[in-house]
Amino acid sequence: MRIDRFFYSGSAAVFLLLLLAGFHPFFLHRTHFDGSAIDPSIFWIVAVHGIAITAWFVLFLAQSLLIAVRNRKLHMTLGWSAIAVGIAVAGSGTLVAVRSVQLTPGFVFFNMEYPRFLLAMFMEMAMFTAFLTTGIVMRKKPGIHRPMMLLTGLAILPGATARVPMLYPVFGHSGWVGLFGPAFCLGALLLLFRQGMTRKFDLWFAGGYAIWIVAYIASTSLSLTDTWSRMATRILAL
Repeated sequence: MRIDRFFYSGSAAVFLLLLLAGFHPFFLHRTHFDGSAIDPSIFWIVAVHGIAITAWFVLFLAQSLLIAVRNRKLHMTLGWSAIAVGIAVAGSGTLVAVRSVQLTPGFVFFNMEYPRFLLAMFMEMAMFTAFLTTGIVMRKKPGIHRPMMLLTGLAILPGATARVPMLYPVFGHSGWVGLFGPAFCLGALLLLFRQGMTRKFDLWFAGGYAIWIVAYIASTSLSLTDTWSRMATRILAL
């Protein structure tokens, strides 16, 4: 059980390091990953989103460490802040997605036109919210709560891993493989590593991981359809 607890704090530390690696241009220079300036009209919401996501990963690390050192009381007390931080992540993330596409509709990201990529960004926020909601509802069942909270981190991690240059030679610059491949592989490694540590198959982690993959690949496929193109046009006109 002790090894299992440290597994989550170790995973949280990896998530935080990947976040810093992917978004260090923003943290250090307040720019996009390619060095271009962030449009002043949306900088405030981008900053809110960046702070919220950073707070989420820091909170996940802190909560994992509290369980590792058996301070369950403080863990439960601090856990309620996850609701506020989670709402900030999902709300600001959705707003950033819409406003960024409205400002630069011709931008191409991983060979996807930005209005089409909008669906992938929506799906990230939807899966994050779904895992967080499940984790909170099941907070008194550690076997469900812990993997769900781990999956919240994986759900929003592609935004960082997609911006790490050293991963491009392996996963490429296009489609769902380049965009989500690093996070998918990390999730698979964590699932296998945990099974090796505990000698048990984590059905909740595996099930959530499978749903996550299907949802993200489906979002990139559906974004290429005429149906989504029409929907995106309506959304961006709001």
